[in-house]
Amino acid sequence: MSMIPDATDSPIVFRYEDALRLRVAEFHGVVTDESMGGAYAALLSAPDYDPTADDLVDLRGVTHLGVSPDGLRAIMDLFSPIDELGIATRLAIVAPTDAVYGVSRMYEMLRGDGVPEEIRVFRDMTAAHAWLADGREARGHAGRTSAA
Repeated sequence: MSMIPDATDSPIVFRYEDALRLRVAEFHGVVTDESMGGAYAALLSAPDYDPTADDLVDLRGVTHLGVSPDGLRAIMDLFSPIDELGIATRLAIVAPTDAVYGVSRMYEMLRGDGVPEEIRVFRDMTAAHAWLADGREARGHAGRTSAA
């Protein structure tokens, strides 16, 4: 497992699980459009960013998700060049509370069907990991089926 550098004091920490080819974003505390946009802009500009990796967004540590539809669209704009590569990946979002789940579903719907990334929102981590593992197997990216 390798760590992906992040901005200091960011409520979002990224790590990469090499064996699973899985990028994990752990959100903590108060998350705003600005903090989310800054964290993802830094991630995408990293020279070792892997556009073929699946993503897991863990929102279990969020105390307040102050993210607007415009902020979500800004994130989608950041990922537009990656989408243009046409690489099929999966994004699992774990959102246990109603408010965070609602914003996550809004993101899933805004992304729509025109992107190569398949997105699903879950209430629990076990189901998210199982869905990601199924996707790896379907694409021939075996690896282990559970993350540390």
